[in-house]
Amino acid sequence: MRLDDLWAKHGGGTLRPDPAETKDLLIFGVTDDSRDVRHGYLFCALPGTKEHGLAFCSQAAAKGAQAIAVAEGTRDEDLGLNEYERAKIVVLRVRDIRGFYARLAADFHCARPLTIASVTGTNGKTSTVCFLRDLWDEDGRNALSLGTLGLQARGKRHSNLEAGLTTYDAKTLHIMLGELERAHGVTHLAMEASSHALDQQRLAGMCFDAAGFTNLTQDHLDYHQSMQAYLQAKMRLFHERLKDDGVAVVNTRDASGVQIASAMRSRNTRVISYGEAGSGADLVVLKRIAHAQGQTLTLSVFGATYEVQAPVAGAFQAENILCALGLALGTDVPVARAIAGIGRLASVPGRLELAAVLANGATVYVDYAHTPDALDNVLRSVRPHVGAKSELHVLFGCGGDRDPGKRPIMGRIAQERSDRLWVTDDNPRTEDPDTIRRQVLSGVADSTRATDAGPRREALQLALSALRPGDVLVVAGKGHEDYQIVLERDSGGLPLQDARGRPKTKKIPFSDAEAIREIIASM
Repeated sequence: MRLDDLWAKHGGGTLRPDPAETKDLLIFGVTDDSRDVRHGYLFCALPGTKEHGLAFCSQAAAKGAQAIAVAEGTRDEDLGLNEYERAKIVVLRVRDIRGFYARLAADFHCARPLTIASVTGTNGKTSTVCFLRDLWDEDGRNALSLGTLGLQARGKRHSNLEAGLTTYDAKTLHIMLGELERAHGVTHLAMEASSHALDQQRLAGMCFDAAGFTNLTQDHLDYHQSMQAYLQAKMRLFHERLKDDGVAVVNTRDASGVQIASAMRSRNTRVISYGEAGSGADLVVLKRIAHAQGQTLTLSVFGATYEVQAPVAGAFQAENILCALGLALGTDVPVARAIAGIGRLASVPGRLELAAVLANGATVYVDYAHTPDALDNVLRSVRPHVGAKSELHVLFGCGGDRDPGKRPIMGRIAQERSDRLWVTDDNPRTEDPDTIRRQVLSGVADSTRATDAGPRREALQLALSALRPGDVLVVAGKGHEDYQIVLERDSGGLPLQDARGRPKTKKIPFSDAEAIREIIASM
């Protein structure tokens, strides 16, 4: 592509040398990783949480970068280029460097599935995109989901490693989209959109056919600093990334959802609302009956009533089904086929997943709930499955190096919503796990029903051995994750540090579901 064409289409800032002197320059690729630079590439120096791309401009130049894009206001001396490189390399100073990079990535890798829907919200994104994928699949579409669980088809996974990020970086995302369309014939993609990705403009090169909003509750305040900033990041999906003729599917039981729905209607965007009975929403659960195989749902869909057997448990999953249903209907799946598809939804790994049934009839569920609202919802949802003379147990911990304010809140919720509470480790990262557990327990009013159960495997052994006939144990926090992130130590037990003096962490294998089954087998 010609540099002047790219600048005319996506630029916003200043270009040096003058555009007239660079109009014939060709750009053969774009990257934000200096290690990927090839001759004729454009290198974008993006700010990062740990390192700034400016530190790698000289490496990009040495590998043949023809142009370097930096944030507006960057000084020449910050680039680290020698006199010859400064004379030869075109420097683009861009007002929105992250958005600029994402749009360039979309241009260089322009193929994509015909229909793409995205879901944002604090909780429920993963389940919703999986359910939507299955509803499309029932309608005969070649559909995949992309997000926290990686790339998945119905009943299959197409990536062996966890995604790491809920939403990929711009270049990785657009390379994948192109391959999915060209090489694999994928026509429909349901993907998660995290608040971090929206705030960091990783999706700036995307235009979505449909967008869903599940809810907004306290999370990620270590990054966003305030709930208002958190909401504004979520709203970018609707204000900036949704096509003009797209559809917004919004949970109007949530106050933030009401705000989003109102904003979308004001710009004449089609809105499909879902919520509680009597709210006037387009999609409503009129009645829900919990049973061993899942739940029976009576739904109101644009005023018409349907009854369906959903093979997944939990009131919050019923809400996620409504969101997926709205997105399916908004992308032209016939109502009757979408309703029938609900009865054949696949279970979502780590989302109220039935991990085991003990010999005495006690059941164990694994769930990813790691926020106050999510934990509250999952415990409320499981309570109807607990017999009148049985107990609901919950085992969970909180991650280190993340919002500490939610720890006592989650301790309080867990104690109020359960009969027995077992507090354990999640991903302690660089923090002391004993301190994290104490902070969780500081929110507990009745300490007689709460136990500091120590490390996760030992805690699982304690909780499983305490289950009586008919009891239910919810193991929350890690869900599908098959690892723990812990502090790396030397042979003497002392914490290791990286070259910058920061504590080092490592992943160790650990799956809740596998550990539960191993412990039960040995009991």
